[in-house]
Amino acid sequence: MKKILYLLLAIIWTFLLACQPQKEKNENKTNKYDTPTSGEISVAVDEAFLPIAQQEANAFMNEYEKTKINIITLPEDKAIQLMLRDSVDAVIVGRNLNSNEKKEIERQKTIVRDWVQAYDAVAVVVNKDVKNTALSFEQLKSIFSGNIKNWKQLNPDNQDSEIAIIIDNANSSNYNFINNKLEVSDISKLKIYAAKSNKAIVEQVAKNKNALGLVAFHWLEKSDLSKVRILAIRGEKEEILPSQSAFAQNTYPLRRECFMLVKNRRLGLAYAFAAFVSQEIGQRIVLKSGLLPAKIPPREIEMISE
Repeated sequence: MKKILYLLLAIIWTFLLACQPQKEKNENKTNKYDTPTSGEISVAVDEAFLPIAQQEANAFMNEYEKTKINIITLPEDKAIQLMLRDSVDAVIVGRNLNSNEKKEIERQKTIVRDWVQAYDAVAVVVNKDVKNTALSFEQLKSIFSGNIKNWKQLNPDNQDSEIAIIIDNANSSNYNFINNKLEVSDISKLKIYAAKSNKAIVEQVAKNKNALGLVAFHWLEKSDLSKVRILAIRGEKEEILPSQSAFAQNTYPLRRECFMLVKNRRLGLAYAFAAFVSQEIGQRIVLKSGLLPAKIPPREIEMISE
């Protein structure tokens, strides 16, 4: 059934290609040789989504042996810029295009197709010596506004020390999300450090009793959590930890979307890969990874009467 689906996609691609203006058709013929079921493409992925991107690419290439998907790890903003310059065929990031990027697409007289493939979150991790088990959303905002600077302001049993914020990269999906979600206006007065990766954030928090780290949820299962604590976000009635069920109910305040973006009108391998991730097999991979699929895969139950 899946191969029939992609055959139909190939037919649609051929038809639309035939309908393109001659100039655009010639450019595609010269520059690109992939089809929905063959060829090679490059996909730039923000490091927060690297594990799931690798799983999806491997599954797709196993299904279609004539394809090759090269996963390139880049911070979110840089990944999108490469796509706008046609240096990669698609991106997997934590946001859609911003206003300036949309203007650039309009200037180029092309399109970017976007898919929400999954729901992820940013988790808050602290050293085991920190007495807090939860923070309110307002407390988290106050930390990033500079109004809360010391651990004792959060809990009198905490050490009398300045909060050290650790995040991966100023161009990353984690930073962009937190910056927008918490309405951060100025980080220059904060004690903030950059780590090389999400896994490195957890490692630094484990070593630093004063640290508060912001980590992509998907990386928690791949990290050593023995010396850190995942903080819940305190709501009006309960404390909520990041989880698939919390994402499904949209109760965890730091939940976010995982986007796949593909530029241009040519229905080649990049479109086929995006379609694969959006359909049942790709969404089951998302489900098993611990993230929440954008489309919950159906579960068939056969009732047998005796």
